[in-house]
Amino acid sequence: YPISLLYVSNIPVIFASALFANVYLISQLLWNHYKDQNIFWINLLGTYGSDPETGRIRPTGGLVYYMVAPRGLGDVLEDPLRALAYLLIMVFSCAIFARLWLEVGGLDPATVARQIVDAGLQVPGFRRSYQAVKRLLERYIPTTTVLGGILVGLLAAVADFFGTFGTGTGILLSVGIIYQYYQVLAREQLEEMYPALARLLGTK
Repeated sequence: YPISLLYVSNIPVIFASALFANVYLISQLLWNHYKDQNIFWINLLGTYGSDPETGRIRPTGGLVYYMVAPRGLGDVLEDPLRALAYLLIMVFSCAIFARLWLEVGGLDPATVARQIVDAGLQVPGFRRSYQAVKRLLERYIPTTTVLGGILVGLLAAVADFFGTFGTGTGILLSVGIIYQYYQVLAREQLEEMYPALARLLGTK
């Protein structure tokens, strides 16, 4: 059973970006509605002002200010504290979402061990038992999952800092989709070359 470094793929960064977008939207709605009342909790969530260059509304303070990625190295150098805070928030969020997805996505050691045993497979050097396989997988899967979440968070944040085409999340999604297609094509080619492998994988 392959346990890759990016065990949960780029799912954590998708969830983190969705969380940031929702917090941004809710904060902006609250601020637009109550900005004249100067409510502490709303200001703590986010304050907004007009960009002098574009005239667009942008966050100027509060939590949302640190959840919006700096666009390019110029913004990073202008406010390195914001860049560092964004990096830490992104990495922490991705690590948490990676751990959560491990449990709800059916990728946890218990579920995988059950699938391996039910498929009639055996880990060399271990008894063909559910508990033995589960204990073996528990050594690697949780740690690999968190490390993978941290890595995709770092990649997404750094890509945003360098002002790449699109966003860091978009780049990760594109690469992930292309790699998945590559894996599918490679698997189909192997199955054509080795029909016995197709029966082992349960595709025929």
